[in-house]
Amino acid sequence: MRLTVAFTPRLLREPERHAIVVVDVLRASTSLVTMFERGLVRALVADTLRDARQLALRNFALLCGERASQPLPGFDYGNSPSEFSESSFRGKSAVLWTTNGTSAIAASASAPFVAAGALVNRKAVARRILDEAARRKIDATVVCAGLERGRAFSLEDTVAAGAIVESACEAASIDLSDSAWAAMHLWRWYRGDAMRAFRHSAHGRALAALGFEHDLRFSAQVDLYDKVPMLFDEAGVKTMRLQPHRRQSATRA
Repeated sequence: MRLTVAFTPRLLREPERHAIVVVDVLRASTSLVTMFERGLVRALVADTLRDARQLALRNFALLCGERASQPLPGFDYGNSPSEFSESSFRGKSAVLWTTNGTSAIAASASAPFVAAGALVNRKAVARRILDEAARRKIDATVVCAGLERGRAFSLEDTVAAGAIVESACEAASIDLSDSAWAAMHLWRWYRGDAMRAFRHSAHGRALAALGFEHDLRFSAQVDLYDKVPMLFDEAGVKTMRLQPHRRQSATRA
């Protein structure tokens, strides 16, 4: 099995031949993992802001997300994992739309397996991607959401991807691409200090300037949770769950 890292969604090649982990550590993937830890049943991933509003109305779901890092008018929540960690989502559904994270999930949706990964579920998501890739006899890729809707490199996502690669290497003997080696060594260069990496990153500095320092600190925690949200196609709607819906086949989006 070969493990690679796509530094932006545009560098993802042949997703249909890979098991994929999407990383938007600041903040969408960290938010998703945290919401499921707090009892969320499903997250509907919207492609556009208009789609998000319509999905929420049709599915009686909470509306969550941001534009340019800020909560949107009429939304129930923004995209703050630290806020989500203090809320209960037991038995609830949510629609999520964000600047970078949800578009990265959409770019990966043709893969046979897609999961949301972050530092907070690093070991759990590394184990899951290895298991799913081995079961399907395919390779694995960690996709960094990046910046500018996937058009630009993101330091914090690459560091988090490197942490996942390191955990995968500790769990199994795998072949690494050059990009996976680079991401892992970047993580090790920071000596596991994700907060330092966040302070160096353009997006991390921007979030801190907007008053989201608490989200940086929360997202820098490693191996906090064991939940792994996975992507499914439910009647044409990209839906993340911890398990396939009992009335739905396990076909991925």
